[in-house]
Amino acid sequence: RGQKNAMKATSTRIIKDNHSTRRYGWAFTRICLLVVIVVFFYHTLDVLRMMTSSFDSKYCNNANDRVAVETLLSSGPVNSISSEKNDRLFREKWSEIKGRICPNGVPSHEKYGAILMKLARQELGLQNKDADFYPKRHKQFWTHWPQRGVAYVSNSTGSNSLPSSFLHSPIWKCANDDIRKNLVKHIPNAKEVSIYCSGRFECWPDVIGGMENIQHACIVAVVRDPISHFLSAYNEYEVRLNAKKTMKDRSKSDMLAHPLNFERFAFGEEKRFEQFIVDFLTAPNELFGENEIHHVYSMTGILEGLNRKYQRQLDGYLPSLHNLEKKYPAFLKETCPHVLPESAFESWKEDERYHHPSEADKAGFRAAANS
Repeated sequence: RGQKNAMKATSTRIIKDNHSTRRYGWAFTRICLLVVIVVFFYHTLDVLRMMTSSFDSKYCNNANDRVAVETLLSSGPVNSISSEKNDRLFREKWSEIKGRICPNGVPSHEKYGAILMKLARQELGLQNKDADFYPKRHKQFWTHWPQRGVAYVSNSTGSNSLPSSFLHSPIWKCANDDIRKNLVKHIPNAKEVSIYCSGRFECWPDVIGGMENIQHACIVAVVRDPISHFLSAYNEYEVRLNAKKTMKDRSKSDMLAHPLNFERFAFGEEKRFEQFIVDFLTAPNELFGENEIHHVYSMTGILEGLNRKYQRQLDGYLPSLHNLEKKYPAFLKETCPHVLPESAFESWKEDERYHHPSEADKAGFRAAANS
């Protein structure tokens, strides 16, 4: 009888331990999922961490793709690749995940964009819209591509005797003004161009000698941590609207047609930023300021735009704004050495740096967002 009681007690303890292991194991799995998704956000935005939830098959063209993505983000591979010690496995699994979410370097926003926004609302406890709620500005979030870049045509020739050329493709809130100013200063004959061929700048294909030469251009960009990018962009949105008195000049009829709930809170309040997130997720088309709101859009729009308009991809990108005055010229030398003159590879001087007016954060928008 004593042996039976001991065995029974041991069995009970094992069962409890198993329950505890499963409970804490699942918690650990969710933590590991977040680690992987933060890595992916160097190409998207913080909303992707909602991918720990199930994907809705309604938004996937192929049910097998949905299952495959869920499997790749499940406990097995994620637990493995969350370890910094196993770089090889990380590269293997990340390649699979990236291949489905961003095939051939082009984000699958039509496949996953709506469900990611839906999961974002779900995480914040907001009432979800109908299943087809995927408005214009949510689509633009993934596809917007600023058009004002910097181009240069080399005197040398590229493959097939076509001119070699260079393009810095812009991403808002990624040191655009700083980079444009220094590229034009350090590279003779470099000029600002319109990538979409509209506005006051020359058309990019015309500057480099025609559409056929785009395939031989060296195209680069600079990105930053996507969470930092969004916070900085929110600050820019607020500063532009208020510094230009855009908000104050709105008519009563316009305010009724485009209600901005976050305006109810004072400048610099954390609740103002929180309400801005809610407004964007639930009524994005009502947010005022067509050009201003574009600043908060995903940095991945450049990938979709290059592919859609020119069937091109980036030749390289710098993943950080840190120490830009030295790292960007060094990045150019490594990525486009056959195109650019030596002057492009010289480090910028401190007095050549451009500091954006919104950096001062006089109204406390960025500080509130950071909090």
